[in-house]
Amino acid sequence: MGNLGSDGKPFSAADMERLEWALLLLHRPMLSTAPEALDSALLKSWHIQLSAGIERMRPGLLRDANITFGSFLGTAPAQLQAELSALRSVHLDKLPSLTSDQIVEHATRVHAELIRIHPFWDGNGRLARAVQTWLCWSFGQRAPQYTDRAAYLGGLNRYHHTRDLGLLMDATFKALAEQEK
Repeated sequence: MGNLGSDGKPFSAADMERLEWALLLLHRPMLSTAPEALDSALLKSWHIQLSAGIERMRPGLLRDANITFGSFLGTAPAQLQAELSALRSVHLDKLPSLTSDQIVEHATRVHAELIRIHPFWDGNGRLARAVQTWLCWSFGQRAPQYTDRAAYLGGLNRYHHTRDLGLLMDATFKALAEQEK
C-alpha cells in the first residue's frame, strides 16, 4: 500500500510498474498451489517473485537485524523461523475444519500474522496480501482489495497490539462489500 522501501526511499515509477507486474505474474502459480504448501520455502519463493528483481528489497532474505514498520518493532530475527513455523502449524491445524464462512477470517488471520512477524526486509505487506488472496481463492472465496487505508491499518494496529482480529475483519468485509458494487 506504500511506495517507500525499508531504506526510506521511494520506489521509482518503473519499479512500481515492475512490482505490479510481479504480483500479476504470481497469480498463476498461486492457483496451482495447494493451501497445505504454506511454509517458509514457499514464502521465500513468492517474496523473490514479488520483489521483481529489485535488489534493494533483498528478495527472499529473512531479516538478520531488527526492523520497525509504522510504530512497531518486527519479530526479533532470532525468532523468525520459530514464528513462521508456528504460523504454519496453526494454519495446517485449522485447514481441515474450516467452513466456507471461516475461510476469509482464516486467510485474514494468516495475513495479519505475516505482517506482525515481518520476516523480510521489504515487501511484507505485499506478500501477506498475496497469501491472503491465495488462501481465499483456493477455497473459491473472493479476496479483499483494501481501499480504505485508514481502516486497514487501524485493523492491523489493533491486531498487532491485542491479537484481536475484529477491526481488520470489519475492514475486510467492507472491502469485499465495496467490490460487489
